[in-house]
Amino acid sequence: MSAAVLLLGSALLGAACGIAGIGGDDGGALANPPDTPATTRLLIPELLEPTMIDGVARYHLTIGESSHDFGDGRRADTRSYNDASILGPTLRWNTDDFVAIDVTNNLPETTTTHWHGADVPAEDDGGPHSRIEAGQTWTADFRVIQPAATLWYHPHLMGTTAEEVFAGAAGLIIVDDDNPATTDLPSTYGVDDIPVILQDREFTPDGQLAFELDDDDNGDLNPELTVNGTMDAYTTVPAGPVRLRLLNGSQARVYELSVDNGSMVKIASDGGYLAGPVPLETLTLAPGDRAEIIVDTSDGGAVLLDEAFGRVLELRPDPTLPTAEHPPAQLATIDPITPDMIDRDRTFQLGEVGGGWGINGQQMDMSRIDETVDFDDIERWTVNVGEGVHSFHIHQTQFQILEVDGEPPPPEDAGWEDTVLVTDDQQVVVAARFNTYANPDVPYMFHCHILDHEDTGMMGQFRVVGP
Repeated sequence: MSAAVLLLGSALLGAACGIAGIGGDDGGALANPPDTPATTRLLIPELLEPTMIDGVARYHLTIGESSHDFGDGRRADTRSYNDASILGPTLRWNTDDFVAIDVTNNLPETTTTHWHGADVPAEDDGGPHSRIEAGQTWTADFRVIQPAATLWYHPHLMGTTAEEVFAGAAGLIIVDDDNPATTDLPSTYGVDDIPVILQDREFTPDGQLAFELDDDDNGDLNPELTVNGTMDAYTTVPAGPVRLRLLNGSQARVYELSVDNGSMVKIASDGGYLAGPVPLETLTLAPGDRAEIIVDTSDGGAVLLDEAFGRVLELRPDPTLPTAEHPPAQLATIDPITPDMIDRDRTFQLGEVGGGWGINGQQMDMSRIDETVDFDDIERWTVNVGEGVHSFHIHQTQFQILEVDGEPPPPEDAGWEDTVLVTDDQQVVVAARFNTYANPDVPYMFHCHILDHEDTGMMGQFRVVGP
């Protein structure tokens, strides 16, 4: 990064500190000041190619123990997929393809693997009921029925999700479709289409991961930021539009992101493209959330920032790399869910229950079905919070946010979502269609994606029945 950009970064961040309260978690110095160059090349997870068998794209995943050097030369014990040192390979699906994913458990105990954000049958969802015993293989097979989006996968066993994800067991999923409006967007994986998996961590004095489950209002906030398992990361990109596929894979932290020395335009949320690009100064990303942004690096590079950590990722332009196009004004058509379309209302109260967390006064019980949804219904769910910060996630479906404290959502939140941030004394109203799969025996989950809260009881089960 040039000296001019470094000085500009320092000045802009200083201004932001005065306006937005940017600073470390304790109000002190930032962990990664943007006025110094990043030191470590960003790890880009492998792109896993499927084997085509009789028209089915078959993927093979193994989950097991591994180790990873976070940058100080010592190897910390981690968990990963496909023998990676951390995380797992990126899966790439195409809309309308049939896929089959074999997941082999090489851990010494039971686990699961859930396809977060994927619209799949309940028996293929990978929730707590889809247990994979040690040494066994579980297969999920389904047709990809949703449009282009950024999804992810991770373990989802009752009571251990936070620890497994914190240890590194997670990976990205990219869904592609034939939307002609997006053909010229940055799409070369690892070059101008960059996975950015944000996870905060803590370490012991001897360099091992220090996991802790914290059941307070905010969950466990850790002092070190990793991006794709990399600390203090940079990556080389074209001098022009670059797509960042952001995933908050953290245990509990909410990120407040901005871009220094470049513009930020949001083009997609959890469930896919927005109706059109939305320029942003800041982007809030809650646990479980995904967002796709376009960052313009043509003015000598750009830096992705977070208000707690400072520099998240330095983008260093290489003018020899080919550049893609800026996003068009229209990306997708989003048909709104209107009040006259609602078939049923439900209310969910998130709060403290019995020394942990719960929903509607109850903690998670795998033997209890909390809600039964009729196939093909459109439902309006009102989520209330009395205390704490929560990231409300619904399996299987994508929803639209109708209201936040009685007001419509801003344009950047007006697309399809599967996770929404709900904070102290706040009410959020969402609407979802349940018109793809039904199973009277296997439920889906709804829960807080602050994993400390999920693992201490803030989760429920719903089944879709009929027609």
